[in-house]
Amino acid sequence: MDKAKVVVFEKPNVPLAVKEFDIPELEEGCILVKTLVSGVCGTDAHCYRGQVQMPVPIILGHESVGMIEKIAPDRKKDSVGEPVKEGDRIFWVAGHPCLQCYSCVALKDTTGCVNRRSYGWSYSCADYPYLTGGYAEYVFLTARSYFFKIPDSVPTDAAIAFGCGFPTAVKGFEVIQGVQPGQSVVIQGAGPVGLSSLVMAKLGGASPIVVIGAPSSRLEMARKLGADETIDLSSLPEPEARISKVRELLGGEAELVIEATGFPEAVSEGIDMCKTAGRYLIMGVFSDLGPVPINPSLIVRKNLRLYGSVFWEPKHLYQVLQLLAKYNDRLSLQDAVTHRYGLEQSTAAIEDVEALKCVKAVIQPGYEAS
Repeated sequence: MDKAKVVVFEKPNVPLAVKEFDIPELEEGCILVKTLVSGVCGTDAHCYRGQVQMPVPIILGHESVGMIEKIAPDRKKDSVGEPVKEGDRIFWVAGHPCLQCYSCVALKDTTGCVNRRSYGWSYSCADYPYLTGGYAEYVFLTARSYFFKIPDSVPTDAAIAFGCGFPTAVKGFEVIQGVQPGQSVVIQGAGPVGLSSLVMAKLGGASPIVVIGAPSSRLEMARKLGADETIDLSSLPEPEARISKVRELLGGEAELVIEATGFPEAVSEGIDMCKTAGRYLIMGVFSDLGPVPINPSLIVRKNLRLYGSVFWEPKHLYQVLQLLAKYNDRLSLQDAVTHRYGLEQSTAAIEDVEALKCVKAVIQPGYEAS
């Protein structure tokens, strides 16, 4: 085994190219991981369309689960001290903060790192160690990479089901200091971030919870995970109609509204859905898709509190794995993986995610559709 099949993104809107790369020699502190599954994130679609700046050529895939193929003799434990060995399943943290900027040092918040780099995002595959994205048979983790052993009770598909969306939601709920039992919640978006937010709200005792999104398969998953009500975008395509429906379902506005759509137009709508003294958590609009008009007077007159939350830290991924170990018997998040693609179908996978055809899509090297 000296080569790995990979999928390379070279320029926007051009089909991803399947290539073979040499596998580097293992160095001190490094790990060679055999990719089991790599999640197709909505951000991958934004990257594919040129809406996110990144160095090219690059191997996409920033949320991945794999099995340790080789591990340096000096790397005997994961990032919380759990012993690991070849054959163990791990989930690694794609991002690498600089630990030297204002946010990293003064704020002790690496999610605000201005020099942050990430596997599947900002490391070109033209540079060492080359295998730096999940759309590949193997990924080469450097000594600075954080990773966690996946508990034996957690299925691989459950671990990847909401990908980076789950730790994103965990961190967002940390920012707003969670929910109180009985608080009403509206979640805009039924993708991985939205569904993860639903799980967090449900575990916190929020009620009622309304999820707005599409397609019907995602809303079905939302109901399975405990949403009290769902609103289908295809049935109510106009913002005013959705706002009215929320008021009808809740008897007013929500105490907490969560934006998990990725579309800036949702923000104005979300503000309208917030109750007086309510909170609005914005997590989905990461890619810069341009400005949208909002009415600041509503924020003032409603005494609203707006929160932005981006990325997550290693501790949040660890917390996700612990939540899954405790609650997945009840949640069965593996059911969220509805579409599976081989490396050769990576472009189709991105297009299907973009078209909202999937609850969760994964790239699985070697997979062949029956």
